[in-house]
Amino acid sequence: MTLEKMKTVFASLSTCSTWSLQLLQIKNSRQHGTSYSGREITLSPEGTLSAFVSEIAERYIADTNGVINSYQDVIEYDGSTIDKVIYWIKTDSALISEEYKTLIAAIATPDTEIDPLEFKARAYLLRGIIKIGNEEKPVKLISMHNPVTSLKHKFLRASGAFKEISDRVISLRTLIDVIMIDDTVYMLTLVGENLFNMERAYKATCSEKIQDIQQCSIVTDFDAFASIAGSGHNPRKFVSFHDGHLQKLKNANSRKKMAKKFNIPLDGDKFDTSQPGAADKIVKLLCDRGMIDPFDDNPMEVAGSKRWE
Repeated sequence: MTLEKMKTVFASLSTCSTWSLQLLQIKNSRQHGTSYSGREITLSPEGTLSAFVSEIAERYIADTNGVINSYQDVIEYDGSTIDKVIYWIKTDSALISEEYKTLIAAIATPDTEIDPLEFKARAYLLRGIIKIGNEEKPVKLISMHNPVTSLKHKFLRASGAFKEISDRVISLRTLIDVIMIDDTVYMLTLVGENLFNMERAYKATCSEKIQDIQQCSIVTDFDAFASIAGSGHNPRKFVSFHDGHLQKLKNANSRKKMAKKFNIPLDGDKFDTSQPGAADKIVKLLCDRGMIDPFDDNPMEVAGSKRWE
């Protein structure tokens, strides 16, 4: 997917006239994982929802100030937090596959009885089938925004005066955080991570990979390394952990080469993780956050990396 193709997706939203709208409840539990519930709602008069979707499309593809124009790239999700990019991730990725299946099952059978204003929604979802070229594609647009709100400091004219309105209402915004199309999820903002509770996923990945590192005996003080690698912003870096790099570091000569190149202290032929900063450098090295400046061969930290084209 490129930015031009993403623009095509938004431009094609108008080809669907049968959109459905669901409020979405998201619950996270350590014991039971992530669960979802949908509450389908109908807007009136007829055509209101299609008009709203058209407004979303216009906001994203407008010639001068379209939101899509503010993005710089569409890249695979790697745990980085680069501004102005759209992250994509396959629905069968270990990071989201179980949550994705649960979500799809929930929105396939939404509730239609419970009071929507008491539903405790955390997001809303639009479903439709759009036409791109000669193909029809199911698409889902999700806004990670609580659509139920209470009116405050709003006044309605009545009998010559203005009476305060305090009702609870459904409020929809025209900014989208997540798009699902084909077998791919696109996160237009990092708030989209909350849809699948991805913090839990990358922390689990981090824990697993730290144990792999322990088995390879490449550091002097594993407890010190594990403490630092599993805290702060480090866990999300393990989304892009490179197993091939770890296998190469099992070789003492390779460790010495990397230690020299990236200024990582050694004790004998192992990385000395008792030294300040050493553990962070190893995490960056193993998670594709360490590169070499092409002009002066000095080590650099990067937010993310992809193959040179």
